[in-house]
Amino acid sequence: MLWLALYFPQLPIDRQLIADEAAGSLTDNIPTGNISTDSNPTSGSLAPASFAIINGATSNGSTGNSATNNSKKKATSKNTKQSSPKGPRRRILACNKQAVANGIRVGMALKSAYALVPDLVVSDYDEACEAAHLEQLTLWALQYSSNVVPEPPDTLLIEIQASLKLFGGINSLLERIGSELRAQHVTVVPAIAPTPAAAMLFTRAGIRKQIGSPQALKTTLASVNVAQLPLDEFTFKGLRQSGIQTLGGLMDIPPAALTRRFGSACTEFLYKLDGRLPDPKTPYKPSDTFLLAVDLPLEAPDTQALIFPLKRLLGSLGGFLKARDLGIRHLDIHLYHHRLKRHSVALKFLDATANMDHLLRVTTERLDTVVLKAPVIALSLESAELAPLEREGRDLFQKSQSQNQSIEQVLDKLVARLGQEAIYTASSEEDHRPEKASASTLFNKRYPSQPWPARPLWLLKEPRVLNEQVTLHTLPERIENGWWDETDVRRDYFIASNTQGSYYWLYRLRHQPDQWWVHGLFA
Repeated sequence: MLWLALYFPQLPIDRQLIADEAAGSLTDNIPTGNISTDSNPTSGSLAPASFAIINGATSNGSTGNSATNNSKKKATSKNTKQSSPKGPRRRILACNKQAVANGIRVGMALKSAYALVPDLVVSDYDEACEAAHLEQLTLWALQYSSNVVPEPPDTLLIEIQASLKLFGGINSLLERIGSELRAQHVTVVPAIAPTPAAAMLFTRAGIRKQIGSPQALKTTLASVNVAQLPLDEFTFKGLRQSGIQTLGGLMDIPPAALTRRFGSACTEFLYKLDGRLPDPKTPYKPSDTFLLAVDLPLEAPDTQALIFPLKRLLGSLGGFLKARDLGIRHLDIHLYHHRLKRHSVALKFLDATANMDHLLRVTTERLDTVVLKAPVIALSLESAELAPLEREGRDLFQKSQSQNQSIEQVLDKLVARLGQEAIYTASSEEDHRPEKASASTLFNKRYPSQPWPARPLWLLKEPRVLNEQVTLHTLPERIENGWWDETDVRRDYFIASNTQGSYYWLYRLRHQPDQWWVHGLFA
């Protein structure tokens, strides 16, 4: 097995970031081709100049679906404010790079931070919101592996050995993951190792090498400082007294002596690192339906400001659909406001789809038509109808890729932009008379699934007399119907063509066999 560990050290800060993807604003970058962090922040960020997360506040109890609760009566932006210190225990838990540049450090007392940066903007730490963000990232990661393990509060484990061939090798897979994490504007420290414990350890130690063989794993482990191990203080005290500084020195001790001196927990963890002991992990299992929300750090005055958080939620929806091997037929977008009821936008699709590009196009088109009655403070996606995907076989010798959208996708976009009431389609009626058998009806998804009648698409409003030479191509089709009303029909129909190659749908009356009429034209 091969495990990819993704450690998000700035998750409380990244959760506060609300920016437009077109602006290219990132708190940290992940270079293309390899997943790593970049020490130089990209300019153009819409985050505060100096921003920090502090401890000492009680969580508001919100969850990943908290937008559906009554607790969403306050904007998240109200929590993001310049607050006064409330005692000496208020300390900095996380801060952005602008704050670090001004001298702010993790663990610093809030009073000292204000002394350095009087205009420091702070927000209380919310454990539930951080857990919701990790859940959102977990759902997103399901598109790369069925074995994804969240390690709260800030780490993901992804088993990627089975996914390498599907994504074209490890470099291609890492490039794709890195590109999508850049788009989500999250800070990440990655590591790859044959065991999950080693991968998690390497993320904390900042070791970003691709370690695949047991020998390379043993060599790399030997160089790790023991201070990086997740051990208790009593064990650390024994290690300091023994003068052991690296894992190499710890691994040289025989197992019995190691257990006697530092306890069984230390021995078990050490053996899980190099694979001598099994370390089973329970993979994340998505629920039967999708419901996920994101709180907006800043109020969104229009729907354009919702595109970035919408992309995050759609990324999670993509992983959910991939894991369940399903498509979405009906998706609800819920917008939450102050003191107003939520506003829901329903999206219905002709066919079940898991195409995220198509979903993003349709949702943005639909949101462009929405006029907000008040600023939006939270956004959620809910799956109202899921269905199995219909996989179409493609032409082996297809040469042109210019037509990369199906007719269903085009219709979905038209409905999203113009509305359900603006789209009409042809529908069949239970009547043999051609002028009664088809009609123009408001667009409805059930019609494309019905068989089309064997008739020309262009029927003349009134049949006209044939006045040119034609060639008949079919035997007569007799239609007799309508004896119960004023339009009694007794006709023999033929398909014919003229000298220019146009095809007509002709008929002659039973009681007038010498007179021909043109009733329809074939495209």
